[in-house]
Amino acid sequence: MQNSLNSILLALSFVYLYTLISCKPEEAQAVSQGKYAPARLSVLYSKAEEYIASWPDSLLIVAEQIKREGLRANNKQAIVRGERYLAQAKWRLGSHKEAMKLAIKALSDAEKWKTVSEIPDIYTIIGNLHKEKANYDMAFASADKGMRAAQMNQDTMAIIGLIRLKAMFTQGLGSQKKDTAMIHRSLDMHLEGLKIAESSPRFERQLTGYYNNIAQVYVKRDEPEKALFYVKKAIILANKYRQRLSLTYSYTWLSQVYFKNNDIENGTRYLQEALRICHELKNPFREMEISRYLYQALEPTGDYKHALEAYTRFIQIRDSLRVLENVRQIGELEIQYEAEKKDQQISALAAVNEVKSREIIWALVGVGVFVILSVFMLFQYRIITHSNRILEVNNQKINEQSEKLKVLMKELHHRVKNNLQTVSNLLSLQSSRLVDEDAKQSMKTGQQRIEAMSLVHKSLYSHDNVNMVDMNEYVTNLVESIMQSFGIYEDKLIPHINIEVKMLDIDIAMPIGLIVNEWITNSFKHAYKNVEDPKLSVILVEKDKLYLEIVDNGPGIDLQKWEKPGNSFGIKLVKVLARQLDANCRVTVDNGTRLLMQIPLPKHNAAT
Repeated sequence: MQNSLNSILLALSFVYLYTLISCKPEEAQAVSQGKYAPARLSVLYSKAEEYIASWPDSLLIVAEQIKREGLRANNKQAIVRGERYLAQAKWRLGSHKEAMKLAIKALSDAEKWKTVSEIPDIYTIIGNLHKEKANYDMAFASADKGMRAAQMNQDTMAIIGLIRLKAMFTQGLGSQKKDTAMIHRSLDMHLEGLKIAESSPRFERQLTGYYNNIAQVYVKRDEPEKALFYVKKAIILANKYRQRLSLTYSYTWLSQVYFKNNDIENGTRYLQEALRICHELKNPFREMEISRYLYQALEPTGDYKHALEAYTRFIQIRDSLRVLENVRQIGELEIQYEAEKKDQQISALAAVNEVKSREIIWALVGVGVFVILSVFMLFQYRIITHSNRILEVNNQKINEQSEKLKVLMKELHHRVKNNLQTVSNLLSLQSSRLVDEDAKQSMKTGQQRIEAMSLVHKSLYSHDNVNMVDMNEYVTNLVESIMQSFGIYEDKLIPHINIEVKMLDIDIAMPIGLIVNEWITNSFKHAYKNVEDPKLSVILVEKDKLYLEIVDNGPGIDLQKWEKPGNSFGIKLVKVLARQLDANCRVTVDNGTRLLMQIPLPKHNAAT
């Protein structure tokens, strides 16, 4: 342990001396005075590499620290690497859109500042994001660009990773097209890259991915023994380097080996373990993939209940990451799950019908007097049976239409949210070209209003009731969005949010959201300029009415401006929205500004 510590200190000393020698005189002086912190960055880089394959939420925190340290020391390399780690964390957490934005920003900065060593890894992230959307053309293009950059840098580590990436894309495309030749070609590519990776202990961490991918190809080729050989090696390395995400892939291919050997119990056990790790890692995309494997394994066994649970989880995660699709498949699975019980019900009904028919025959033979009555009863029975069948068919159609309508409404809200997001992005792009600060601020304010409406529609398509908004989720996301737009993080201000109202109708939730947006935006613009410990409180409770309270600890709003807004569009908008809600609105100033709004609400419109 002492030897390892001495080695680390010696290495850090070498880095320090090398920096002093290679820098310009004024830069060397800055390092010696502690203005730069190479040792601190080295520690943060090590932490980030450790968290990449295991803890994306921790990676997110470390990435922010690296970027802040880079900005503080004007270290371009650290800034770009922090952006790259942020993109990687967002990708692992399933926020693909944010990840792509961060990756493109990192690529732009890397090319602008000539930090070429980061470019191969950035293209690796971009390629993976395209691949997970099944956009293989752009995935291959990104991998090729990354490979050219790695070859120009003579970066063997990056070359090994990009060979594996292209081989993985080839295998994925081959599986999608059911092209056996392409799958075989991906194996050859993996084995070529493996030779380089096994050439030096420096590249041992890279071997885990190769072993897992080769095991996957052998599973696809129906060669379980070879797959087992490589997956065991992958498990050893994944445990050695705490590569917990890689371990989920190892367990997945190990489960497939067991399934091919008809060992359902062990196969299912390893998939469940992989799901547990994914849940701990907060990796929804990987959890979605494993849920699909679990469904595919259980469905042929006739265990429709657990297969349905796995498939439902797969659909839920996929819809939360993308859009609603393939609803028909889960409907078919539900039919299979209910088939056995329905068969029993049909058999029982047939037996009852048989008894009734026999009773009618005996009644006709034995009691001639009641022939006419019996015929009439039979006629009535047939009419009722026919009516029941028509009613059953109509009810089934109504249920189907209801489900389709619910899906369409969710899809509608999803599309509205996407369209609003597009408008927001366009405003963001336009504002970046403006020079006038007032114009830029106006564009930013308009963008935030659109974001407030977008979050309502996001909440609507995320829940079963497509007309009701989860207010706690909505207000929390809205406040976080406003803070991010002003560049304010929780290390500077932790908002107090108390939302006791669970669900509200969209006609009430939307105006409330816009009021919260306008008031908090105004607070961030004016209230905290000279406040050392900024505070913000948002409370929404229901008693006899809805009570909305927003409080800050700024110098306080000019009450005359509240009474006579003049050119303040935000205050005018708050008053218009309050009138729309038929609300009583009051503003007071006492060590800050307090907005209190009382909103009448019919009981059937809220669920608390």
